[in-house]
Amino acid sequence: MIQHMNLVFKAEGLSVGEGAFLMACCNHTDDRGYVIASMPQLADEAHMSLRSARDQKVRLEKRRLLKSVPRFSPKNGAQIANLFRVNLDLLASMKRKRTDYGPTLIEELSFDEAPEENPRSTPPAKSAGDGGARSAPLLLPSPSPSSLSPVDGDAEALGDVPPDGERENEAAPEEENPLKADVPHQREASSESAAAGRRIVAAYSAGLGRPVLNGTRAKLERQAVELLAQGLPEAWLCDRAREMAGRGWTDMFRHVEMSKAPITSVTSGPSTPGVPEWCGQCGEGTPAARLNPRFRTLGELGTGEKCPRCHPDVAGC
Repeated sequence: MIQHMNLVFKAEGLSVGEGAFLMACCNHTDDRGYVIASMPQLADEAHMSLRSARDQKVRLEKRRLLKSVPRFSPKNGAQIANLFRVNLDLLASMKRKRTDYGPTLIEELSFDEAPEENPRSTPPAKSAGDGGARSAPLLLPSPSPSSLSPVDGDAEALGDVPPDGERENEAAPEEENPLKADVPHQREASSESAAAGRRIVAAYSAGLGRPVLNGTRAKLERQAVELLAQGLPEAWLCDRAREMAGRGWTDMFRHVEMSKAPITSVTSGPSTPGVPEWCGQCGEGTPAARLNPRFRTLGELGTGEKCPRCHPDVAGC
């Protein structure tokens, strides 16, 4: 009954499990606290396992808050729902002292699904001490991406800008948008490079021995087109894709950067503004030297003297 459940809410000294089991019992009590219910039913209503419910019943019986007796069918002797009784008097005596939890602010809440256009938070009421001045209302973020101005530190995040944000970047002049070359979604791959990207993914699928999941396929095709645009040979990328499949990898950018397999030929492709073309003689002939100028050294990959022919720090000095 509701009034008995209210006694559990107000009782002091109950553990979480004891309170939950008592709440389930009080959901079925009569005026004197008797309950006829099975243990599986009480366990489900208390949101606990049957074993935990039995443990809580034992604890409550030790505290004399609950008593139970098994019941058997008079027809066949099979056990039926148990008979419980909640000690309502003892439970009522455990009522905790009244506590002042402070003022409660009542706000108007709505369950309407239709959102308001450009919602604002309710401004505070006028104050007598400030001459009726009120603070500016708090505006929620505008859904339009044109109101956001990315800074240099957010350059990497531009790779995943939504379509609306792409139009904003495309409208900027070339000299005002140096990051345009680093945004993959802003470059539309030609049909030839797209077909080559699909062939590279097919090589990955062959090495994997099964079809590639749609999400992985889209990611690999996009990365393959990017690497082809940087001048890496299709056949070399197919070999790297088969290597990745055998190891269960899906990041072609990272695998290509760390691969030490020599490149027999490199086609011409767009370079990063301000970075010289790779001479092909440094960095142990690895693609990492072409993709990352940090590896353009004459010694071991990533170490040694900077290449005077193509390292951006020393070339042309």
